[in-house]
Amino acid sequence: MAAPVCAGDYPWTLAIYGEDSIPTGWVQVRENAVGGTKLYFDRNLHVNTMQAIRLAAWRPITDVSEIHVGFWTSQLQGHATTSVPVYYNGTTIAPGRLDTTTDFNDFIAFDASYWHRLFDFSNGGRLWWSVGATYVMLNFVVDGTIAANSAGHELREDFYVQELPVPIVGLHVRYPLTQALTFTTDVSWGRLPWVNSLRTEGGEIRLAQTNDEATLGFEYRFAEHWRAALYGFHRYFGQNERSREDGNVIRLRSNGAGLGVSYQF
Repeated sequence: MAAPVCAGDYPWTLAIYGEDSIPTGWVQVRENAVGGTKLYFDRNLHVNTMQAIRLAAWRPITDVSEIHVGFWTSQLQGHATTSVPVYYNGTTIAPGRLDTTTDFNDFIAFDASYWHRLFDFSNGGRLWWSVGATYVMLNFVVDGTIAANSAGHELREDFYVQELPVPIVGLHVRYPLTQALTFTTDVSWGRLPWVNSLRTEGGEIRLAQTNDEATLGFEYRFAEHWRAALYGFHRYFGQNERSREDGNVIRLRSNGAGLGVSYQF
């Protein structure tokens, strides 16, 4: 009779990924009566690429289930000029230079999920479903010359102050093509409808958020405990904040590719 598998017998896998993508969308930040200018990433801010570093770890907890945790950090950099005043977070930016300087430390996210095996293919492939949550900490920063008559002097918007965990559900396929090569695909969707953020700023702050992701890729086992990964992805992050004082919106779509390596121990 086979001995039962103990919790300590299940291995951990650690992975690191580097990504580059093309972002589209816009950001708009109002402060009190000063309406915000809708700034498009491509034509207004000239943010043409978005880089990200992702760390992930996962481990089986039974023969049919796993836990996954992750961390990622991104940057949005752009250099543009404007011929008209721009209004951002109650600040008037004079015509001239308009830079986006949202660094890696300004755009951070954490996620955790539970995976459960839903279906086994005849060749050893597997279909999983998952449920979890993600938490995004965004501080969107721009830079420019503040107009002399500007009512405000703040060129950053801390979206993270109102952030709440967003529930996420997903489907995941791992399908072996050869003994070493595996096809992978992942789809996840998360939504937080309009809710009270549990913070106040001139009254109740309402929050809504959406997080979507789809990836297609391949994993290649090049050593006993090592795998390399190459994948393409589409992601969407949308957040709305609304209160008597604030009206902040970001819509960020990114399409790109990632390369990573994982180690099982």
